[in-house]
Amino acid sequence: MGTRAASIAAVVLVTSCGGNAEYRCDTPGHSCGASGTCEPTTGFCSVPDSSCPSGSRYDGSLAGDLSGQCVGGNPPADAGIDAAVINDAPPDARLFCYGTAPISICFAAAPTGTQSFSGTIDTGISTMCATNVVSGGTGLCVLAAGAITIDGRLRGTGTKPLVLLATNSITISAAIDVGSHRNATPETGAGADPADCANTAGTPPAIGGGGAGGSFLGRGGAGAVSVKTNSTGGVSGTAANNVVLRGGCRGQDGEGTNKGTGGSGGGALLLIAGTITIGADITAGGEGGTGGSQNTSGGGGGGAGGMIWLDAPVVTNLLSNLVLANGGAGGEGSGNNAGDPGQDSTATTAAGGGNQGTVNGGDGGDGSAGIAAGAGAGGNPGSGANGGGGGGGGGSGLIKTRAGIDLGTRVSPAVTLQQ
Repeated sequence: MGTRAASIAAVVLVTSCGGNAEYRCDTPGHSCGASGTCEPTTGFCSVPDSSCPSGSRYDGSLAGDLSGQCVGGNPPADAGIDAAVINDAPPDARLFCYGTAPISICFAAAPTGTQSFSGTIDTGISTMCATNVVSGGTGLCVLAAGAITIDGRLRGTGTKPLVLLATNSITISAAIDVGSHRNATPETGAGADPADCANTAGTPPAIGGGGAGGSFLGRGGAGAVSVKTNSTGGVSGTAANNVVLRGGCRGQDGEGTNKGTGGSGGGALLLIAGTITIGADITAGGEGGTGGSQNTSGGGGGGAGGMIWLDAPVVTNLLSNLVLANGGAGGEGSGNNAGDPGQDSTATTAAGGGNQGTVNGGDGGDGSAGIAAGAGAGGNPGSGANGGGGGGGGGSGLIKTRAGIDLGTRVSPAVTLQQ
């Protein structure tokens, strides 16, 4: 039997307008006996029943139209996660909703069947994104079924976060990647660089300074100054609060005629199911910034890590597969030669800042790694006669699970518990 994985702030249940007799336990002089409970939201008696997600069922035939139903609504018979069923409408208009607050994705009928996914999906335009979501799916690409398997590498790109929703189980036998990667096609992860990053963009660099790293749950590292008079490095935007589901922010470009460009943030992935079995890597890392190419130009900042949310009561990570949302590293400033790019985030250790291209350009800062809400490292100043400043590393993304879930040792940043 599944366990409850969906919740709604309030579930309003219909009482009888005729039909079954009603015994109102909230009427003076009425009670539910020693083993019963008077449900405060309906005024009807319930009795313990371990087969119900709520642990109780409305008693006998004296609860009007609710008689015999589980308190909170009966789940679909084949569901591995119990939908919160909104019953304040006629039966043919009731909704089946899945996901833990603040996300609740609702359908007119529970998703069924088994679906396998692999290849590349562009969340902004793909016809695989569900079109029968009644509410809660705005701005998301939802792939829904009774059971989902990932049997070949799944690459998520495009403008919207990617959601895999199974009423029973999700089995991951091949990698899921919503990270952003330099020189890859496509380059950016699903839902990376969201529009609200513009609200926390920070202060850009000036006169050959390096760009700051992108911020998400952790703040991006500052860009460094060049050797030029009055140069300033970029200052990152503030870390995000009240995160729902979104990707990381892009790093700033360096400054200069031949500046390095900022790396994109990692994308966003949400998995909702009764059980999730992880048999391959799940990645949402940020992209490294490029180096300045010549003429005292700053390196680009690394992109912030993205978001991975595993919303299920049972999550098993076989062989401690990689679960990653670290920031990318900053690019090296240019000097006598072009600066090197910063590394993309591909491991639990910090992505390394660009540092081998030139002796005068400032090294890029490493990306974030390890602790939750960790910051990217700052870039290093240029030197000599024409060194540009290094770009800062990207801040950490967010990995989110329920309490009691053990994802193993190859997880970075550290898990944040969903509220």
